[in-house]
Amino acid sequence: MKSQSASVQQVRGRDGRLTSALALVRSVVLIACAGFSLVAQSSIPTVTKVEPSSWWAGHTINPVRLLVRGTNLKGARVSALKPATSVSSVLVNAKGTYLFVNVTINPKAAPGSYPLRVVTAQGDATIPFQIEAPLARATHFQGITTADVIYLIMPDRFSDGDPANNAPAGSPAAANDRRNPRGYHGGDLRGVINHLPYLKELGVTALWLTPWYDNWNGVNECDRPWCPNTYYHGYHAVDYYAVEDHFGDLATLRELIEKAHASGLKVIQDQVANHVGSRHPWVQDSPLPDWFHGTLAAHTVNKFRNSALLSPHANQEEFRNTLDGWFNDDLPDLNQEEPEVARYEIQNSLWWVGATGLDGIRQDTIQYMPRGFIRDLSNALHRQYPRMWMVGEVFERDAAHTSFFIGGHTGWDGVDTKLDSVFDFPVWNASLLAFTGKAPLRGLREQLKYDALYPDPLKITAFANNHDTRRFMSLDGASLSGAMMHVAFMLSVRGIPQLYYGEELAMEGKDDPDNRRDFPGGFPGDARNAFTSAGREPKEQKMFEWTRAWIRLRAEHSAVRQGRLIDLFYDDDTYLFARQDGTETVIIALNRADKEKQVTLPAGALGLRAGVEFRNLIGTSGAGRVANGSATLILAKSSASALVVR
Repeated sequence: MKSQSASVQQVRGRDGRLTSALALVRSVVLIACAGFSLVAQSSIPTVTKVEPSSWWAGHTINPVRLLVRGTNLKGARVSALKPATSVSSVLVNAKGTYLFVNVTINPKAAPGSYPLRVVTAQGDATIPFQIEAPLARATHFQGITTADVIYLIMPDRFSDGDPANNAPAGSPAAANDRRNPRGYHGGDLRGVINHLPYLKELGVTALWLTPWYDNWNGVNECDRPWCPNTYYHGYHAVDYYAVEDHFGDLATLRELIEKAHASGLKVIQDQVANHVGSRHPWVQDSPLPDWFHGTLAAHTVNKFRNSALLSPHANQEEFRNTLDGWFNDDLPDLNQEEPEVARYEIQNSLWWVGATGLDGIRQDTIQYMPRGFIRDLSNALHRQYPRMWMVGEVFERDAAHTSFFIGGHTGWDGVDTKLDSVFDFPVWNASLLAFTGKAPLRGLREQLKYDALYPDPLKITAFANNHDTRRFMSLDGASLSGAMMHVAFMLSVRGIPQLYYGEELAMEGKDDPDNRRDFPGGFPGDARNAFTSAGREPKEQKMFEWTRAWIRLRAEHSAVRQGRLIDLFYDDDTYLFARQDGTETVIIALNRADKEKQVTLPAGALGLRAGVEFRNLIGTSGAGRVANGSATLILAKSSASALVVR
């Protein structure tokens, strides 16, 4: 029995070892299968972002081209899951991280969800896509005209209406330090909404907000004077389809635009097609090899020899550097000569208009993009939204240069940009020089003669100041009377006027970022509230009332809005001109001298008959009467006056 027992025990031992071996094999197989499953799962296509994620039926852009970001998209096939849409022209980049696809939308498609399916040999994924209901054209997409007065706002520096978004997730405390002039200060879209009544009281009719694209929330540290800094200004986009989370969200933006419209105010978006921020995902993983001009590691830096963009004699090396060079290492320059880039940016521009109902666009650094692209963008905007208006930033003090980029005429290169407007840096510069005593007042007339270069001078945007320039009151030679004359001139000269927040208070501010100070009263803990008359200092109240009076002048007198400009008198300290249309004549009289001045006007130049009198609208000029073909006016010292012919 022992031996039998031993024998049985031995067999049992062998069975146990066999069982262990089988278990080991089974484990190895399971591990291998699990590994295979993990490998298979890691090869399944994924979709992380779709741009645009929505569009409209009956749009002038049809098909719309989607840019889909994800993983494992190589060899992907795309199909529409609903019959109202169809797909074509699929393109996947070499890494399989970006997929382009056309989506054709049936013009009768109802609003709703229209997902697409992307399939590879390893699996499939869904591309979400929506068809939205269009906004009413009667109340949106209104465009900008000479009847408007534009008011430029930097949301971060205007008013903090929602403290809950002052420190978004992933935003370090150092980025949100209001004591840092280059940090986020907490201003937001809610702050603008809260002060729409103030803007209405001032009399402006259109709000230009600096970019509301999503920017990196971090803070740059370095040993240079401009550090630590953030992208509070909005010009370093990391997502062209998202709202900066310090400012709010898309719903708040839409609320702002709807409430602005209800108050009779239009809204202008600051768009930046020329470049993105270096933190944009494209910079490390480009959708296409030529998406940018160069890479983060290897690119040219712009030497800003901007005349090469205007001159037919420029050599290609200078021309390409000015067009393709990065502003600095932190601003990757996009290549609009790549058709996919151009199409992406044109669609993005139209998406913001359609999704929010905004009324105009300010296009940043527009001269650094190909003129053919400017034309294509302008045409696309006008096709879909006939009243849409776009003004381009051409930061040049030479009228020949700025006029080269405005639409309505064909340049030597055969291109008409169709661009509605450009900023009038030449006249702005002449006004600053004149009213700080650096140049004679006749210089205003001398500069305005170059209006002959523009197809229609009424379309130029005449600005008093902006966020890239010193504020008037911080210029050498500035005075309150000079600031008042400067604002009066810019609000009465031909074109579409634009003010910068705080100019109506004679705010001070030297070079960036000092020229971007917080609006007093817009932030918790402010010592006073300049949004109210009680919170303004005497000079602020004087400037506010003065600015409001000149805005009202435009609103009440068609000649100031759309009349032709006629030079009447000019010397070192004085400039008088008329604005005249078919219904009235308004005379603008500027006297920089520190003493009263008598001026004789040629009444015949205005077609005025004997006995016609002048009535003061603004200012204290002695009103005159036409006699013997002329009229005499007495101008108060250091003054701007407006008179209407009765």
